[in-house]
Amino acid sequence: MRIRPISPICLIVVLLSVLLICSSLYAEVPLSQVNVRDYGAKGDGVTDDTDAFTKAMAALGEQGGTATVPTGNYLIKTHIKIPNSVTLEGVWSIPTAFSQMKGSTLLAVEGAGAETGTPFITIGMNATLKGITVFYPNQKPEKIIPYPWCIGNAGGDNSSIIDCLIVNPYKGVDFATNASGRHYIRNLYGQPLLKGIALDKCYDVGRIENVHFWPFWKWDEESGIRDWMWKNSEAIILARTDWEYVFNFFCFGYGTGFKFIAGKDGPCNGNFLGCGVDASNIAVLVEDCQQPGLLFTNGEFVAFGGDKPAEVVIKNTNKGVVQFNNCAYWGSSDQIARIDGTGTVSFTGCNLNHWDRQNKKIPAIELYGGNLLVNGCNFASAGPQLSLRGKASSAVFLGNHLGGPVAVTNPAKAQLQMGFNTFQAPPGKPKEEAGAIVLDDADGPSAVQYVGEWLVAQNSASVDIGYFQGTHWAWKGNGDAKAVFTPNVPKAGTYRVYAFFGPDPDGGYAHARKAPVIIRSASGTATKYVDLRLPKGTWIDLGVYKFAAGRKGSVTMTNNADGNVLADGVKLVPVKK
Repeated sequence: MRIRPISPICLIVVLLSVLLICSSLYAEVPLSQVNVRDYGAKGDGVTDDTDAFTKAMAALGEQGGTATVPTGNYLIKTHIKIPNSVTLEGVWSIPTAFSQMKGSTLLAVEGAGAETGTPFITIGMNATLKGITVFYPNQKPEKIIPYPWCIGNAGGDNSSIIDCLIVNPYKGVDFATNASGRHYIRNLYGQPLLKGIALDKCYDVGRIENVHFWPFWKWDEESGIRDWMWKNSEAIILARTDWEYVFNFFCFGYGTGFKFIAGKDGPCNGNFLGCGVDASNIAVLVEDCQQPGLLFTNGEFVAFGGDKPAEVVIKNTNKGVVQFNNCAYWGSSDQIARIDGTGTVSFTGCNLNHWDRQNKKIPAIELYGGNLLVNGCNFASAGPQLSLRGKASSAVFLGNHLGGPVAVTNPAKAQLQMGFNTFQAPPGKPKEEAGAIVLDDADGPSAVQYVGEWLVAQNSASVDIGYFQGTHWAWKGNGDAKAVFTPNVPKAGTYRVYAFFGPDPDGGYAHARKAPVIIRSASGTATKYVDLRLPKGTWIDLGVYKFAAGRKGSVTMTNNADGNVLADGVKLVPVKK
C-alpha cells in the first residue's frame, strides 16, 4: 500500500494544533517557584525593592510556592507580607558577627522612632521565612532607636522562621499579637535589642529550636549598649502557649533571659531543654505559669549584670509549678533564686555557684512564699544556702552537698524538712615564707578596705579561682573602685612585695592587660602593671621596698585600667641583708 505524503499545509496545521495544546497545558500549570530578580528586584542596597518582592510572591497565587532571593542587599523602604502558603527563601550560610551585608540581606528602614506599627515582615498562615538576613542600617548603639517588630505573623497556624539572622532589630519576633498555633522557629540568630521573641495565643504545641541571641552587632561599655540592654532587654517573653517545646535556646547580655507572664488568655506551660542564659541580670523570671508547670532540664544560667542579679526570680503572682533538673548556675550573682507566690519550685541535681557577690551573707535561695524542694544539689560556695521568710509555706532540703557548714534559717517558721546534707570543710591559708606578712581579700577591714563596687568570685570544691577563699573583681572604670591592702609591719625594714592574681573568673577576654598596682612605702610611691589575661595562680613579684613599722604602707588595686581588674592577695617577705 502506498502512503500518501502529508502536504505542507496539513503539517503546519498539525504543528499549530500541538503548540496550542501545549501552550494551554503550560498556562494551566501554576508557578511553584519565582525569583524576585525577575520581578525587578535589584539587590544593590539603593533601589527600593519592596514592590518587586510583593509582585514575585503574589505571582505564586493561592496555591503558594517559593519566592527565591539571590545574594544581594535589598532595600525595603516600607514592609513586606509573605502570603499564606508561600516561602520567602534566601541564600543561607552560617551566620557570624560579620555576616550582615552578605547572603540574602534585607535592609529595614521604616518606622524609625516608633515601636508601634506594621512589622517589617509579616508571615501568613502556613508560610515561611527562610535563609534571610535582616539588618537595620540606621540603628545606633550609642542611641538606640525604636522600630516596630522585625517579624510578625498575620494570625493562624504554622508560621515558620528557619535559618535566619536578624542582626540588630529593636524588637525581634512577634508571635504574640496574633494567634500563633504550631509556630516553628529553627536556627534563628541575632541581637534583638529590646525584645527577642514574644509568644501568646498558641493553643497547640509551638516549637523553638537552636536560637542564638548574642552580640552579632555590638555589646560594649563605651557606647552604653551593654548597660542599656541589662536595664531594658528581654530575650524571650512567653504568655499563653500550651505545650511549648524549646530546645537549645541561648542568649547573652540580656537584662532578662526567659520571662513568663500571664496574657489575657493565661500563662504558659512547657518543656525547656538545653537552654542557656549568660551575662544577664535575671536569667529566668516567672510572673506566672500554668499548673502543669515549666520544666527546665540541662540548663545553664549566669547572672552578673545590672542591679541585684539573680539566676531565678519567681514573683508573688505565680501560682504554678517551676522545675529545674540538672541545671547549673553561676556568675558572681547576688543570689541563685528569689522565690515568692503560692506555687511550688524545685531544684533537683543542680549545681549552684558564686552567689553573694558582695559578701553580705545573702543566702543562695530565699523563699518568701509557696513551697520549695531542693534535693541532691551541689552548693559549691561556702555561703548561706537557704532562708525561709515572709509567707513561705514549706521547704524540703535533702541530700545536698555543701561548700561550707549548713546555713539554713527559717524566720517564717514554715514547715521545713532537712537531712542527709554534707559539707566539705574549707582549707586553711597556705603556708608562706618564714616572717611573711600575708593579706587575703577575705580578711577584715583593718587589713583590706574596698571603695566602690567590687564583686566576689568564690572558690568551689573543684576549682580555685583565687588565693584562699576566692577573689574580688571590679568592672573596668576610672578609678572609682579601689582595694587597699594595709599590712601591719612588725619591724621597719626592707621587704619584697608580691601580689596574687588567680585565674580570671570571667574567662580572660575582658580583663586588663595593664592592671595598675600602686605600692606606697617609706621608699615613696611606685606603680606596677600586671597583665591579667595571662594564666595566673602564683605570686607576682612587684619589687623591693622599705616599710616603716605599723600600718603606714599600702598596696592598692584600682579599676583605672584597660579592662576588668582583680584584687586577691598581697604578701610582704623580709629581705635579709
